[in-house]
Amino acid sequence: MTTKTHRSLCFADASGGALAALGAAVARALGHTDAVAATAGEASPLPAEVPAVLAEIGLEAPPISKLEEALSKPHTVVWLAEGAAPVADARALPCKLLPADAGELERFSTARIARDRIERMLEIDLSTN
Repeated sequence: MTTKTHRSLCFADASGGALAALGAAVARALGHTDAVAATAGEASPLPAEVPAVLAEIGLEAPPISKLEEALSKPHTVVWLAEGAAPVADARALPCKLLPADAGELERFSTARIARDRIERMLEIDLSTN
């Protein structure tokens, strides 16, 4: 009998950590309590829609670290951005958030869609493992 080695999930983006925070918060709620959020760029303050759409389902945004720091421990990386991941073997889920100058309704809707896509991806992964 072989035993699967558990690797923590690291949700990463290139846009300051907002998408990564969405991913890690949803993953933690689904039982991946050691999921982390990381950004390949500089961490930025979260846009208002991220904590708001997490709060809608009773979640809070986790802290965001630099991707290099997060990868000092073995992780399964989920790249939440358009374009190629800077990490070999990363799972990619193209996501985006709208810029601050977009309308509030559109920004919140886009954040909800990203949150729900991440949740569906994780639920599918959990059902196959």
